[in-house]
Amino acid sequence: MLMGLQGNCQSISTEEPNRITTYITERGDTMVSMSIEDAKILLEDVLSYEYSDSLLTVYKERDSLNTKTISLQKEVLMKMGQEKLNLEQMNKNLEEVVKNKDKEILLKNGIIEEQKKEIKKQKTFKILGLSGSVILPVITVLLIL
Repeated sequence: MLMGLQGNCQSISTEEPNRITTYITERGDTMVSMSIEDAKILLEDVLSYEYSDSLLTVYKERDSLNTKTISLQKEVLMKMGQEKLNLEQMNKNLEEVVKNKDKEILLKNGIIEEQKKEIKKQKTFKILGLSGSVILPVITVLLIL
């Protein structure tokens, strides 16, 4: 049972007017009568549109998949950009650590030099003190005698 618009249909073919007739039943159903050639033309159109409609759903699915892929790729690129920024910051921080280590080494070398001088001075005082503690009593004893 075909449902259609009530009223006259336009003829597909111009050869013979009224090749298509429309009947309305008592229940309100519409029946269309036409030649097989006209029906074939209509069926070809219906099948063509049916095929096009099925392709449209496939294209819509592919489009949504491609859209998801693009958004995922954008997320990956943003994360890679953030990772690059983080690595650059880490590199700067490591360069600062190296500079600080160089400063520490210079300070350490300066402290070592100062301590070497202080050790030499203390050794000199020790030698003078020990020799003075031995020589002074000896000189005193010699002077007293």
